Amino acid sequence: MRGNRGYNQESIQDMNRTLLINLLRKEGICARAHLSNLSMLKQATVTNIMNDFIHWGLVKEVGFLVGNKGRRSIGISINNDDFGVLGIRLGRKNYTVGLFDLSGNLVEYKRHEVEAGQKPREIFDNIKGEARDLIGSAKGRKIIAVGMAIPGPYSERRGRIELMTGVSGWNEISIKEELTEDFKLPVFVEQDANAGALAQYWHKEEDYKNSVLVYVADGQGVGAGIISNGELLKGSIGVAGEIGHTTIDLGGPKCACGNYGCLENYCSSIAFTRKVNEELQPEREYSFQEVAGMVREGNKAAVKIFLESCDRLSVGIVNIVNSFNPAFIVIGDEMAHIEPDIMLRRIKENVRERVLPEIYGNMDISMSVVSNDSMVHGAAIVAIMDVFGNPAKYFE
Repeated sequence: MRGNRGYNQESIQDMNRTLLINLLRKEGICARAHLSNLSMLKQATVTNIMNDFIHWGLVKEVGFLVGNKGRRSIGISINNDDFGVLGIRLGRKNYTVGLFDLSGNLVEYKRHEVEAGQKPREIFDNIKGEARDLIGSAKGRKIIAVGMAIPGPYSERRGRIELMTGVSGWNEISIKEELTEDFKLPVFVEQDANAGALAQYWHKEEDYKNSVLVYVADGQGVGAGIISNGELLKGSIGVAGEIGHTTIDLGGPKCACGNYGCLENYCSSIAFTRKVNEELQPEREYSFQEVAGMVREGNKAAVKIFLESCDRLSVGIVNIVNSFNPAFIVIGDEMAHIEPDIMLRRIKENVRERVLPEIYGNMDISMSVVSNDSMVHGAAIVAIMDVFGNPAKYFE
């Protein structure tokens, strides 16, 4: 909020630039006159701003469009060929590095498993190496920013992960500072569930605007990204939405965070994999990919544990419903990819039984619209949002 601050001409120009580049991203290809109608800006203002964008290389002309009464106009679109951003997603068991164009489309990505016993310093150095390789293979595409999604709790004040359950040492690494120093680019670090929420919002903004969206990340940890009226709810130091460390069992085991009976110890992909191994006692421990495959193949023990995990997650979602009264809840990440339809049906049944009918009737629960990894997409979108928020900083 600006409070008592006014708007000078430069601020208004920046806002108009941001408005127009975001509209152009949503439209894909359109004419200047169409942007003028959508934005309610004078056509001369739109033309001047588009001329700047074309001069910078941010926007390009793409041929003629046929409009009303057969009139032809020159089409314009975001230049998705010459510029891009890096998106990085750090998990407990793996990491992903992706190259994205300025519309948020994935161009190329690499995903690597973390080897048993690897230290955070080695993992982070490997991530930076993969990022350098992607930049080097960009084939004429200039990388202008980096976004990284990391497990929370992440303190924006300190620029460090405060806790990564089951992995020690990440709190000693200044992630943003090191990436900025190494790549000499603007770097943006976001809690992974927040990044996932932004990815959902980016693709379906018209559905979610002027309402409350909660993205529930059910992966190697459990978290929630909360968007209210287009703005992320981040909390005083950036750790809002850590639902994985809310209690669902007062007598449950102590978590590394200091709490007892934490949600993520009952329904994360790590907890699910552990429980299947404990139940089946294999000679060699099954991986998450293997136990997920067992669910799809109908293994009774694996299916039973999967459904129990869905039930536990349902408790966390009921708490979200009663705390934030969202209009939309979207579920994503590893556990959501096992059997999406089964998970969604189970969670809806549980939530319907546990919340007031009026509340349930005015909300929608669905699975993620983003294929593969919402968080690495969201990491890139965090970076793109800054580019669109101040294009002159990057191109002028």
